[in-house]
Order: sequence, then C-alpha cells, then structure tokens
Amino acid sequence: MLNKKHILNNRETISLLFQAGKKVSNKNLTFVSLDNECFSIMFSVSKRKISKAVSRNKIKRQMRAIYLKNYELFTKTKQPKAMSFVYFGNEKVEYKNLEKGMISLARKSQIE
Repeated sequence: MLNKKHILNNRETISLLFQAGKKVSNKNLTFVSLDNECFSIMFSVSKRKISKAVSRNKIKRQMRAIYLKNYELFTKTKQPKAMSFVYFGNEKVEYKNLEKGMISLARKSQIE
C-alpha cells in the first residue's frame, strides 16, 4: 500500500509535471516524470475513454499493484521524481499487458 507521502496530490506540482515533465508514451499509457524533492506518484484513467467507475478503479488498482511490485525499478534514480501514469486506452486491458507497458515506459524514461 502506498503511504500518503508517496501520493502526488499537490496541484502546483501536478500542473508543473504535465507542463515541464518528460513524457514517454506507448499504445495505451503515458508516463510523465519530473525531478522533485521526494518520490511521489499519481495514477489516472480517462473518464471519456472508460466510462464506468468500476473499470477505471480496477485499472488504477492494477497500476498501483504493478508499481509496488516493481518499486525498485521506478525509484532507482539518483534524483527523486514526481511521476504520473495516465491510461488512455479505449478498453480494459489485461494485467500482463499493463505490466509490460508500465515496465517498458519506466525503462525508456531512464534511458532518455
């Protein structure tokens, strides 16, 4: 489970993240990262694409589980980061495919 200090909920930081952050995308996901004082993360699912709240919440739960399972991969950088995963696919995705996408985006962002 994520601690409160790890959840990104500051409006100014979120707006700065999307304005000046480094974006990496694949078919259904976008990963945005920006240097910050501490590691913090946000998960978002488009309401226009996935209309049912049950489905949106399930995708967000899956993304949180993948993040916690691969915590070292996301936090092995020297500088702490504010991060965001935005899911914008039109349909629900299987856990395995979502995990592959998130891990590949995290690796791409560390390479660039």
